[in-house]
Amino acid sequence: MHQGIATKATLSLFLLAACASGPASDDSPVQVEAMVSWIERVHVEADRSRLAIADSFERLNQLAAGQFGKDTAATAFARFVQSTDVAEQQATRFREAVGPMLTSAQPVFENWRKALETIASDRLRQRSELRYAVSKERYEAITAAAVPAQQRFDEFVKALRDHAAFLAHDLNPGALDEIQDEVKLVASNARELDKEMESTLVAARAYVEQSALPATPNR
Repeated sequence: MHQGIATKATLSLFLLAACASGPASDDSPVQVEAMVSWIERVHVEADRSRLAIADSFERLNQLAAGQFGKDTAATAFARFVQSTDVAEQQATRFREAVGPMLTSAQPVFENWRKALETIASDRLRQRSELRYAVSKERYEAITAAAVPAQQRFDEFVKALRDHAAFLAHDLNPGALDEIQDEVKLVASNARELDKEMESTLVAARAYVEQSALPATPNR
């Protein structure tokens, strides 16, 4: 128990030292690797989010259309609620990846910008400035898609919950007819959300491919 506490304390001190280090410190690659790892995590969660969004909307769409297949209406409703639960959990996981990515990126780009000012060689400084600008642009492409996707995902889940609450005690043809216009709005939101997640995927993949640290060779 004491050893575990000591290890956590040591790790905390290391992370604090990394954040407090200078613009070109030995810990800078560690900070970069942490940021890239979070970008990879955002990539994974965006991919999973697309699946959860598609499945939950499809369940709602089938329910609204009265297409239950071999299932009863009650079973179709239960599966819709279950898919909504999955979507809500995935929205949380996506948010829990985006937040740390934003936090980890701040010191990386701030220290990189400061380090540019310390490079005496004009050629190296100009090249580094260009690489900084390109990397920052690639990173901002991720945030431009991922940040608004968080809010849209939350709104999507709320809309699913609203439909579940509406139908829970009123699951009949008349009630299904009442929600048709709202389902079309959810469909539009789902399409926009899917585009944002796809843009997040593409931007995150591009950043990792260009900015990840060299892989450790197998021994």
